[in-house]
Amino acid sequence: MNKEWFTANELKEKGELGCSPQGINQRAREQNWRWQRRFGKQGVTKEYHISSLPLSTQNELNPQRYPLAAEKPAAYTVSCDGVPWARLQSYLAGMKSDEYAVLLSFLAENGAAGLLDLISKANK
Repeated sequence: MNKEWFTANELKEKGELGCSPQGINQRAREQNWRWQRRFGKQGVTKEYHISSLPLSTQNELNPQRYPLAAEKPAAYTVSCDGVPWARLQSYLAGMKSDEYAVLLSFLAENGAAGLLDLISKANK
């Protein structure tokens, strides 16, 4: 039977967690990890459920049960010759502040697809 509950001391330096139980407990509070009380020789402590932990930590604690948990996300890169990007930067730098604010507002509401759609309609 695999263990499912771990104290902060047991989680030190597992996966992406640090070496400080205080830091682990703080992260657990901030990320609202599932926990239960454990009564021991030194009083009461918290144990955290494995499903609440970061994926890399789950994999290190139980690789048979969580084999895909530590997979790294695919890295995407964008490459271009730089000329179109330089032109866009130059254009944006030359805009008046009110024009720039209108553009940002439009992009926030409609996204790049909305802008491209508007340009496409204007070019017809």
